Amino acid sequence: MPLQVEIDPGLRFGSPLLGELLVYWQNLRHGRLPSRADVDPLDMAPRLWPYLELVDILRQPDLRFRWRLIGTHVTEAVERDSTGRFFDEMYAPEDLETLAMPFRWVVENRLPLRLFGTSAFVGKHWLRYEGVYLPLADDGESVVMVLGGVDYRRGNPEAKTPG
Repeated sequence: MPLQVEIDPGLRFGSPLLGELLVYWQNLRHGRLPSRADVDPLDMAPRLWPYLELVDILRQPDLRFRWRLIGTHVTEAVERDSTGRFFDEMYAPEDLETLAMPFRWVVENRLPLRLFGTSAFVGKHWLRYEGVYLPLADDGESVVMVLGGVDYRRGNPEAKTPG
């Protein structure tokens, strides 16, 4: 089954947890993109922790993405922990561009993004997900990391949001 992914820059969340993470990130902005140092899990509601992801953005020699942190909700849903691994070393070539696309979009646009679809890339076409991807920049402008939250749910893969 082909990977099914849709993006929503309008940020119309089905999951209240993801909306809560967006509000947390927005409160860190202060007229610039927040940095990784601004993010303190102790300032977040603990119910968000299992849904969190951090992805490193590396630019030399080419743009690459590496999983820095993956919450337990995510690792349990996809039945693997990819912490420390590069996307291009673990995903099949036919899935890599689709899986990297939301992170690339956030890097290029320096804006939050909502993404939703099915988890066919791990053989779970019946598992729907919704995610929010939030840019982090050490200098307030150049994205060096993406803070994400992903909510996985069982359900109809044709539905637009989890639930």
